[in-house]
Amino acid sequence: MHDTIKENQTLNWIQTIQRGQVDCFNQLLEVYDQDIMKRIKMLNISKEDCEDIAQIVRYKLYKQVLTYDIEQPQPFSHCVNDIIKNAKIDFIRKATSEKEQFHTKMLTIDRSNKYEVDYLIDKVVDNKHHSFEDMIIFNHFCSSFIKEIGLNAFESRIVNCTMQGKSKKEISKELNVPIKHIYNAQYRLKNRLNKQEIVSVLFDN
Repeated sequence: MHDTIKENQTLNWIQTIQRGQVDCFNQLLEVYDQDIMKRIKMLNISKEDCEDIAQIVRYKLYKQVLTYDIEQPQPFSHCVNDIIKNAKIDFIRKATSEKEQFHTKMLTIDRSNKYEVDYLIDKVVDNKHHSFEDMIIFNHFCSSFIKEIGLNAFESRIVNCTMQGKSKKEISKELNVPIKHIYNAQYRLKNRLNKQEIVSVLFDN
């Protein structure tokens, strides 16, 4: 009974929207938005990515409403399900493609090339939700990188933490040292990396 009432109310809103009263879309969206977010969150991704997918779903839902035939036998809720499903599939395909590119780049990077190092650092710092496989490859890169520029144990840990996107405050807490020591160490590292023409913005967080 509830589903029937919900479907009938949805069809009334669709008719109203198609007649030009587009503000009614917000009322229609309230009916489905909670379910949209619930199903997107099942992907176990960041809050920002969830909202990005939700915005795509809302936009496609609006476009669907404008052309939806209310006389067709298929309930509108089926259209909503299809839109959510397709948006999730598109996200997974894109994420899988980016991961493959990330792995390939990390394994083949020329660490003497400043631009390739910049690219890798950007990808690592921007993505705080790497899989276990990502982190194995990332740790391999860090070990080689640190060995090449001759860092001590403390400096090595700072570089590792920084390239994982952690802030100075987070690094200070993890290493159990005053935050001033982190600032000083990163300043020294920045100067050393600048001399080797390696991106200095790594430590600007």
